[in-house]
Amino acid sequence: MRSRVQQAVILVGGRGTRLGPITDDTPKPMVQVDGRPFLDWQIEEVARFGFERITLLAGYKSEQIRERYEGKTIGSASVEVLCEPEPLGTAGGLRLFQCHLDSRFLLLNGDTLFPINLMDLPLHTGDALATLALRRTAPGDRYGKVEIDGAGQVTGFAARAPGNPGPINGGIYCLDKGILDHIGDGPVSLEGEVFVQLAAERRIRGALYDAPFIDIGVPEDLSRAQHEIPAMARRPAVFLDRDGVLIEDTGYPHDPAHVRWIPGSSQAVKALNDAGFYVFVVTNQAGVARGYYPEAQVGVLHRWMQDQLASSGAHVDAFEYCPHHPDGVIPEYSVHCHRRKPSPGMINDLIGKWRVDVENSLMIGDRDSDMEAAHAAGISGKLFTGGDLSVFVSGIIHGTLPRRDAHAG
Repeated sequence: MRSRVQQAVILVGGRGTRLGPITDDTPKPMVQVDGRPFLDWQIEEVARFGFERITLLAGYKSEQIRERYEGKTIGSASVEVLCEPEPLGTAGGLRLFQCHLDSRFLLLNGDTLFPINLMDLPLHTGDALATLALRRTAPGDRYGKVEIDGAGQVTGFAARAPGNPGPINGGIYCLDKGILDHIGDGPVSLEGEVFVQLAAERRIRGALYDAPFIDIGVPEDLSRAQHEIPAMARRPAVFLDRDGVLIEDTGYPHDPAHVRWIPGSSQAVKALNDAGFYVFVVTNQAGVARGYYPEAQVGVLHRWMQDQLASSGAHVDAFEYCPHHPDGVIPEYSVHCHRRKPSPGMINDLIGKWRVDVENSLMIGDRDSDMEAAHAAGISGKLFTGGDLSVFVSGIIHGTLPRRDAHAG
């Protein structure tokens, strides 16, 4: 099992000359998209995958990026801003700041948004020094083509041409730190020099995705981004009960050493990630109120679950739990709570925090209380009665089990 990638690096040093006067006083990643910097959208998309660190490699007008992001915590990630003293190209900054890089990390271009399942990309690396996220088809003829064989090996790069069907570079890479041995002194282009060399040495791979793609580097695409990026960020969500759906309900499970996964659970979560759903866990944890384990243990188990899921290319966007129960023995937890299912508090709180397409969202649970919570929140409920969760979820994604049905009540 390969260790989970914990660092995402974003290249935010570009001048953005094709945007003209828009970037005279503003670095390209900081231009406004629907009333906020483009980089806000990108960082939020990256942070939802649970990275520990987000590193911004800045250059042009870097003080604006440092002022907004340095030292912040977004999701579970701490953000650091590293500023190039001079333009070093898309690869030179990696060499300059190599002491800040993990042995394996994700690298993203700071002027594109390609909302793939970021946990999936590291699964395709093999022994390659770089794996590229590729958009299967090209949106127009602005982009060069990436040549890839049937085994996922990148064999070369072709210049842009009219009618180019793709695939194209999506601006997201999983890199091994050994790639630094291929980066020389001075300004170096990652795409134009390093990747070309690695393709010749058969040390670079590609993974194909069909997610939407936008590049804000030219005025017409920046204009298009004003409505497309907010639409991309609004997704349907699947709310999962935990005990009895993801892990076996063995009676207040809380110790990772004794947890047993439901068959197909990691594959089910990954399938939802790949299909573009938000994935949330909403779980009653009355064991806290009953004194079986401290509240902190809930977080311990959820972090362990997240790590286990990541090894399969899956992730949960957020875990919500309610530690209360009116019949508990710990006074501060022995209360009625609006978040405890069958009340919809946990679902409603998540809808309030995230850009959720409520109409196409649903709850998967194994109890009537889960269905009642879904009904109260205004979403569909699906009762899981056991078996392989991935088969159940596949039926929802592919339409053999209707996504929308009569609310439980």
